[in-house]
Amino acid sequence: MNKRFFIGLFFCATITQCVAQENSFIHVKHQGLYEKDRDGDSLAVNGFKQVQIFDEDMGSEVWASPETNCVTMSKEKSVVLKGQNSLHVKWDKITGGCKWIGIGFGWNEWLAKDMTGLIDQASVQLKVRAVKGSFANFPVAFAFEDYTGVQSFCGFQVKQASGLFNDKSWTTLTIPLKDFSFIANGADMGKIKQFVIQLEADGEVYIDDIRIVKN
Repeated sequence: MNKRFFIGLFFCATITQCVAQENSFIHVKHQGLYEKDRDGDSLAVNGFKQVQIFDEDMGSEVWASPETNCVTMSKEKSVVLKGQNSLHVKWDKITGGCKWIGIGFGWNEWLAKDMTGLIDQASVQLKVRAVKGSFANFPVAFAFEDYTGVQSFCGFQVKQASGLFNDKSWTTLTIPLKDFSFIANGADMGKIKQFVIQLEADGEVYIDDIRIVKN
C-alpha cells in the first residue's frame, strides 16, 4: 500500500514538472487598451468605416476636369500636413473660359458608400493651405454624388473655416453633412459615389487629409 502511494506521488510530481516546463514557453502578447485596428474601426462614425476620402494616393479614384487651361492638379511633396503627399490645385475658370471645372474623389475604390444615418452625425473635413498670400473667401462649392446621378451641394461659408487661409499654416474646413441638399434632392444615401469640389473664379491651394468626422 505504501509502495503504491509513493509511486503515485512520484508520478504526479513528474506530470506537474512537465506542465510547468511546457508553460514556461508560453508568451503573452501585450496589447494597448486603445490600439487601433487596420479596418479603421477606431475612426468609424456610427458604424461607417470608409471615412478617409483623400490621404496620399492620386490614383484612379482622384480626378480633375480635363480642361488644363482652366485647372491643374498635381501631387505635392514639399508642403504636406499628413503622410508624404498633398494635392496642389490651381485654377482660373474666368480666363480659361470654362463652363464648369472641379476635382473629385471616388474613394473606397469607387464602391458605393452607405452613408445612411450620417446626416445628423457627421461632417466632411479637409485641410487647406494657400500657396501664396492669404484670403478669406474660398470660391468653391462641395458636393456628394450618388450612383443615380443626384448631386447634393453646399457652398463655402466663412463659418466653416477655422481661420483665414494663408501660406504659413493649414486651415481646417468642416462642413456638416446636414448642410448638404441630400433630402431636398432625394439623394440615395445608401449609394454614395464620390465627393466633388466645384471650383469657381480662380485660386491656388494645397489640399490634404479629406475625411468624414463625427460632429
